[in-house]
Amino acid sequence: MRLTDHIAEEKMSGLQLRAVIVAITLVVLDGYDVSLTSFAAPYIEKGFGVSKAQLGLVMSGALIGMLVGSIIVAPLADRIGRRKMGVISTVTIAIGMFIGPFATPETGTWPLVVSRVVTGIGVGSLVAVVGVILAEYTGKRVYALVMAVYAAAINIGGLLGSMIVGPMLGARGWQFGWWVGFALSALAAVATFAFLPESLAWLSEGRRADSLQRLNALLTKMRRPALEALPESDSTGVKAKGSLRTVFTGRTGFYTLLMIVGYIAYMLSFYFMTNWAPSAVASANHNPALAPQLVTAFSIGGILGNVLFGFLGDKLNVRLLAPVFLILATATLSLFGIAGPGMPTAWWTLFLASFFVCSGTAAFYAIVPTLYPTLARSTGFGVVIGVGRFGGIAAPIVGGAAFDAGMGMGAAFTVFASPMLVAGLCVLALHLVQRRARTDVPDAQPVLAGTSA
Repeated sequence: MRLTDHIAEEKMSGLQLRAVIVAITLVVLDGYDVSLTSFAAPYIEKGFGVSKAQLGLVMSGALIGMLVGSIIVAPLADRIGRRKMGVISTVTIAIGMFIGPFATPETGTWPLVVSRVVTGIGVGSLVAVVGVILAEYTGKRVYALVMAVYAAAINIGGLLGSMIVGPMLGARGWQFGWWVGFALSALAAVATFAFLPESLAWLSEGRRADSLQRLNALLTKMRRPALEALPESDSTGVKAKGSLRTVFTGRTGFYTLLMIVGYIAYMLSFYFMTNWAPSAVASANHNPALAPQLVTAFSIGGILGNVLFGFLGDKLNVRLLAPVFLILATATLSLFGIAGPGMPTAWWTLFLASFFVCSGTAAFYAIVPTLYPTLARSTGFGVVIGVGRFGGIAAPIVGGAAFDAGMGMGAAFTVFASPMLVAGLCVLALHLVQRRARTDVPDAQPVLAGTSA
């Protein structure tokens, strides 16, 4: 049994709780960053006089950056350390937020696109790092619940932004949202440097000359016995082949492929909903102030849905629970479009859709880190989440083009809800393949036995 397997089985210490709190707080910031264009979009559209397709490019900027951050930047954490990468990521987010307010009608929306791309690079690398830190420091008994709260933290960030910052944009301008994001990101960079502990599993692999000393310092703070030598590596194959090759070869490679296909499909539906649901209702009612209200509905529904998913996930198999939620997500998102933009019906149907849709994030975040050995974990998580962003990048642009072409809400949201069925089937297929693999190897570890790195 690995070092972190023992930790997963024991009561969580104060240091572990601190790591979880800091990590989830960082994701709340990510939620604000990601949702910002959702409730600022009507003000940007009005101020710049752009089409919905052009606005979709601004919305996709963060997703393009998240793709780069997840695939290219996040794997560096397996080399330089996950804490250091967390600091670099939050600084990158702050830089991106600083660029945005300099966009004007004279410059066009390109500074905003650049701002969103840079911000997205930071968010993409941070999400991969934070997910791995949570997987290592969280006890087995509360793992599914913590990962659900982790996924819900994105909605919490969107909720706080839409309720507190959103109503101020009418008087202060859309730029105010970016200045708030810059200030929060700068504070987050300081907090990450001061309070986020290094990955235990990364230290146990002996990447640095002082790895044993630093590992023992953390174990002492966790009231656990110090080690005389570094534990046996679980990543011998990774060291021989390299992390990227490990992620894409053998049975692990098939798991990666399943999760990539599933996450692309899920992101297509998820980001169509998050970007266009508030804007579509606001535009149909000729009232930009409705957009923050719809983001609030989306955020509250997502928070509650993620918490319920996490509660059930501690008692049921997440790989079986996720397809059920995703089927219900498909139906309820279609219902939102068919019900139309009338208020308050649109508020309640979006709340219901988000309740089920956002559980998909919790499912993928809980499942993906468990598929890879330690030294390939940030790489594997980053690749799956990063490549999945292709679906998110396409959603705002294709969705904007669909609306510009005259597609109504009912047809658009029904079409863009259907990929979630594909996502659910991919998760179900993963469950069946892994169950067969455990049958072939009688003494294989249970799925959650290795979830804590």
